[in-house]
Amino acid sequence: MKASRLKTNKAVSRAGSVWLICALLLTGGAVLAGVTVIEQVAEEPPVPKAAPILIVYGEDSTNTPYTPSGWMGNTSAIGFNDRCTESPHSGSACIKSEYKAADKWAGIAWQDPPNDWGDKDGGHNLTGATKLTFWARGREGGEKVDFYFGAIKSPKPFFDTATGKITTTLTADWKQYTIDLTGKDLTRIKTGFGWSLAGQSRPVTFYLADIRYE
Repeated sequence: MKASRLKTNKAVSRAGSVWLICALLLTGGAVLAGVTVIEQVAEEPPVPKAAPILIVYGEDSTNTPYTPSGWMGNTSAIGFNDRCTESPHSGSACIKSEYKAADKWAGIAWQDPPNDWGDKDGGHNLTGATKLTFWARGREGGEKVDFYFGAIKSPKPFFDTATGKITTTLTADWKQYTIDLTGKDLTRIKTGFGWSLAGQSRPVTFYLADIRYE
């Protein structure tokens, strides 16, 4: 029995395997066929990105739950623009914060409800969050700024159930910072974010972006 020709085709199965299908055509019209798996392609489902528990400020948040209403210290020297377009970290805008004095101190707290320092009910239960993250940069680099959450303490009737703070020296490039929330009671957070700084013998300008609880 003589072979007249060998015909080869390739097919892909639903599972992602590539099959080599060989058909040997013999004299007299008989056909011998063989199927060989030559490659197994693993199809891995995409890993979904975990959604933040709460966004304080970001391009993907149109209705932020906290308001930057708690201006403190030398408030007449504060400048604030939450739609700044000077080299934003992501999207089209970022927060520009300025302290235009060379001495004294100032700061801004993001509050819920606005303009409240613990006399009204409010805040958010952020149980499940493990960190507060944000991006920041200085205009020149070297700017010293404290960042925090939870500014209201007992004996105020409606206080923050947890607090946290980090002290930073900013760089001129965007950098992400993290406040660890491990083990904290987050059942009522009224001050979602804030910054404060002391006078540094010159005006200070810095930028913020993507503030969120994760």
